[in-house]
Amino acid sequence: KTAVDETNITVSTDAGALAGGQAIFNQYCTPCHGADGAGSENSVGPNLTDAYWLHGGDVKDVFKTVKYGVPEKGMISWKSQLQPKEISELSSYIMSLQGTGPATQKAPQGELWQEDGAVPTDSTAITADTTSVAVTQ
Repeated sequence: KTAVDETNITVSTDAGALAGGQAIFNQYCTPCHGADGAGSENSVGPNLTDAYWLHGGDVKDVFKTVKYGVPEKGMISWKSQLQPKEISELSSYIMSLQGTGPATQKAPQGELWQEDGAVPTDSTAITADTTSVAVTQ
């Protein structure tokens, strides 16, 4: 059996996997992303509950970001602390947070993510203040 990685992960909705992912999130991710994943204006990490993503909003993108980190943004690599199965559970848990952010959530950062990865062509569909968003490659 091939180990799960950023090329073959799929989102799990299994309650056990999501509970495992939530436990990992609570242990490692809350200092930067908040207990609810929505961040705040004072948090280092971006909001993980909205539809805007800095490094891609597909589960493969999330897995890759957790595994390798984004050192220039302060996101460390977790591949030496977490096993692939744990990163998989964590990634699925993060995906399950979509749309759950409270009123106090951090403002959107990055690009609006759609299932096909495309940004909508109807500019009225984007409601975020994009003047404060830095686009990085």
